Amino acid sequence: MSISNNILHHIENFTSQRDKELLAFSLLKSIREILSPIRTSILTLNGQDEPTMEIALTNGESCEYRYQDISVSDSTRASLDYINTWHLDELMKAHDDQYTSFHVLQQSRQQNQYLIITLDNKPSRSESYIVKGMLSIYGNFSSLLAESQTDELTGLMNRKTFEESIVKLYQGTAFEEESDLKSNWIAIIDLDHFKNINDSAGHLYGDEVLIHVSRVMRQTFTQDDMLFRFGGEEFVILMRNRTRSQCAENLDKLRLNVQEIVMNNLDPITISIGVCEFQKDVFHVTLMDQADQALYYSKQNGRNRVTFYKEIVEAGLAKDNSVTHGDIDLF
Repeated sequence: MSISNNILHHIENFTSQRDKELLAFSLLKSIREILSPIRTSILTLNGQDEPTMEIALTNGESCEYRYQDISVSDSTRASLDYINTWHLDELMKAHDDQYTSFHVLQQSRQQNQYLIITLDNKPSRSESYIVKGMLSIYGNFSSLLAESQTDELTGLMNRKTFEESIVKLYQGTAFEEESDLKSNWIAIIDLDHFKNINDSAGHLYGDEVLIHVSRVMRQTFTQDDMLFRFGGEEFVILMRNRTRSQCAENLDKLRLNVQEIVMNNLDPITISIGVCEFQKDVFHVTLMDQADQALYYSKQNGRNRVTFYKEIVEAGLAKDNSVTHGDIDLF
């Protein structure tokens, strides 16, 4: 295969992806085939410069995903700080007969993302030119993909992306297996009396309320959590690696923070929340129904509260409807 056809093949490969992580893996794989590096990775840091995700590809075919316990060396930190201080797009560092190149993939207040390539030899001018061109195409396509996965009004992920994220949960690629004490959680959030806001103040005012609530959600939760606008005044949060008490504390903090939103001519804004624990052997439709039952209980019992599905089942206020994959006979 000629060099030009090979490049086109790689571009075709990663622009055919419709998933951010698969897109990242495809980029790493293409870089590996072009440069034969020792290691290639994409490192994501949150607004506090804390590592929240690393996708790494070594000589093997498999890709390694890390969402916690991510080690970032002092030399890497120094290089990234230098890039940010001098507003660079890329940086090449040599150390112990190895070359490491750093490339900015994304920079925002919420997170910074970098491509890091470690090589035995310094790349040639033509190789560097090819990589730069691929990163430019990757950046443009990544932006288009993000737009397709984002709710236009709030900037949160949309319902279509939620469906894809749930599939990842079952496949184990979005959330790692947690300890016995910590779990993953699904929370459905609904604005109380939102129809009254639209009817009395107008839909534009209602949109402002949704924007404020989504902003509070981002401020309350971490980059590890997945925030969705599900439609209308309903939101969904997928929370990872929390005990039940930590989950309750975070959601109650959200509830209180939303109450602090001040908008002229409006009563305090409140939300009701229903929560269930994610279980891999229970269908996601069932899990959503459990969270929805908990939300309904919150709505029917004063609103402005957090309800866990398991608690209302244990109290005899709801029947456990868990259906595991193994309980269904296909014919």
